[in-house]
Amino acid sequence: MGANDNVTHFNYDVSFYTDRPDLPEALEFDVNEAIGGARYIWGSECDFKNSGKWDVWNPAAGKWQHTPLSCRQFSANTWHQITWELERVNHQVHYIALTVDGQRMNVDILMDPQSNYSGDDISVAFQLDGDFRQDPYNVWLDQVTLTMW
Repeated sequence: MGANDNVTHFNYDVSFYTDRPDLPEALEFDVNEAIGGARYIWGSECDFKNSGKWDVWNPAAGKWQHTPLSCRQFSANTWHQITWELERVNHQVHYIALTVDGQRMNVDILMDPQSNYSGDDISVAFQLDGDFRQDPYNVWLDQVTLTMW
């Protein structure tokens, strides 16, 4: 999607289904906005095997940061839904809230963006993070939407 200075709020909604939830190290859900020389990265992952928490990406520091939100392994062969409420405010990334299978949890974390970034765009991403053996598993996505205003 093309860049748009006027877009500051995002809802990233995705349904997913996995056959082997015991195998991933994490499942990652991201929204990116590059505009005006900065890259605003709202990266998130359900870190099943290490922290057991939802982690968020700190774009300025270039590393994952734990949230206080617990993240349990998702059930197998069942559709799950997450919705991230996000915004760009005062030149910062703001994680507002996360809804997992209908349960809304406040996050309220603000971080600085990645600086000195060329290009302008808006994108979403999903990433499968394998375990140390890279055991195979499948994840299906459906109804992936990014609402922007």
